[in-house]
Amino acid sequence: MSAAASGPYAIPPALAYALLHALWQGALLALLAAASFAVLRRRGAAARHTAGLVCLLAIAAAAFATFAVYRHAPAVAAAPSGERLGPMLVRGADWLAVVVPLAWLLGAGALLVRQLAGWRLVGALDRRASGELPGEWQHRVDALRSALRISRAVAVRPADDAASPFTARALRPVLWLPVSRLTALSPEQRDAILLHELAHVRRLDWLWNGLQCTLEALLFFHPAVWWLGRRIREEREHACDELAAATCGDPVALAEALAALERRRVAPPGLVLAAHGGSLVQRITYLLSGSVARLGRRIPIGLAALLSAGYLLATRLELPSDLLLNLKVDASTAGPLRPGTFREITAEAFNARHHYRSTMTGDGSILERYEQDGEPRPIDPAVRAWIDDLVAVGARPAGASR
Repeated sequence: MSAAASGPYAIPPALAYALLHALWQGALLALLAAASFAVLRRRGAAARHTAGLVCLLAIAAAAFATFAVYRHAPAVAAAPSGERLGPMLVRGADWLAVVVPLAWLLGAGALLVRQLAGWRLVGALDRRASGELPGEWQHRVDALRSALRISRAVAVRPADDAASPFTARALRPVLWLPVSRLTALSPEQRDAILLHELAHVRRLDWLWNGLQCTLEALLFFHPAVWWLGRRIREEREHACDELAAATCGDPVALAEALAALERRRVAPPGLVLAAHGGSLVQRITYLLSGSVARLGRRIPIGLAALLSAGYLLATRLELPSDLLLNLKVDASTAGPLRPGTFREITAEAFNARHHYRSTMTGDGSILERYEQDGEPRPIDPAVRAWIDDLVAVGARPAGASR
């Protein structure tokens, strides 16, 4: 394994490789997700939700695996090119090793900070002072929780400024209730809405939603991830609607309650799960018909186009294998070699560690040795041009004798 490939200098190029290849890898896995949705079209929404989440995880795993492969890639025994070299990270596509990772870090960092702010907002909701909740609401939620076979206790708190009930947390879930708005609904509609929220608790959707938000922040640059994330959220709401309708036995009551809540829609924090999430028309259609809309041709065609474009981009903009990561030029003289003087070059590239040393003996003969990863290599014209360029750009050591 080369010293460059195992050191910290290899991290930016490996990250650039992973991000470029993630374009076509993500498109390919999103196409697999689209095929899974089509196959599972007549199955429950929970199965499609699981399939979509697995594909989203696979996109992230593929990018991480690509990074690991390039980060620890074994050295390739290839002679350096004879192209003229410049200072570190300025030739050809070398700028990608800096620009691509930096842009990703800025974008992903900003979105993760936003998610953290949403997490803190949920914590603030949990800590803030709340009014007194009528006892019958807690009793009703407990009864519906038992109907859904939820063993964990669910804390119930009033939230009169909310448009609909919403839940947060997985192990110690909390259900906030806008009591004044729920009282405007019929008892059947109230139970249907509460069952929907408790379905999120039963399915541990707080955990899956948090994982999805994190993956979407890390893969923010990928259009296929935008589509897949939106589809996962739709299937999550469908799955909870299915559980609620099956438990209360009245999908019409849930559809009517959703329509009533839609008129008071207010966007909740991104990490909470509210009953009025997703497309109202799609959810009501799914509740009443039990079938999800067919996937149009535009999505597969768009994903296929993204797959082709991403693959071409990743292969055409492949980082050069001889990208200089560290360069050291040492010499006992700044001019031509004289008897008893030497010149030594150590260059770490992405593909190998190169070492060259030339010494002039007392009789004027020049002894040269060139190695890649410790193995002797011949000095052909390409290597000779490479050595001359590195000598030209190398820094002379302070105090070097002439």
